Amino acid sequence: MTDKQKIQVLAECFNDVIWMAIRYAHGRQTYAPHTVRDAITNFQIIFHEWKPKKDHTIKPKCCEDSGFIEDYLDDLFES
Repeated sequence: MTDKQKIQVLAECFNDVIWMAIRYAHGRQTYAPHTVRDAITNFQIIFHEWKPKKDHTIKPKCCEDSGFIEDYLDDLFES
């Protein structure tokens, strides 16, 4: 397997699981949202054009929600 093929396999693996990581981390008041943001930022260093697919279950923070705005990952998706 070439290096290019290995990178493509890793990219597919990331793409297969990142949506679950976003759902898990969204709104949590832990290190999880920051970790997901870092993973996406680092992935985009290699794959500049990549954006997470819109997820209808991810909603913006409402005034009743606790935590910091950074704990909510709805801003990761294109408008």
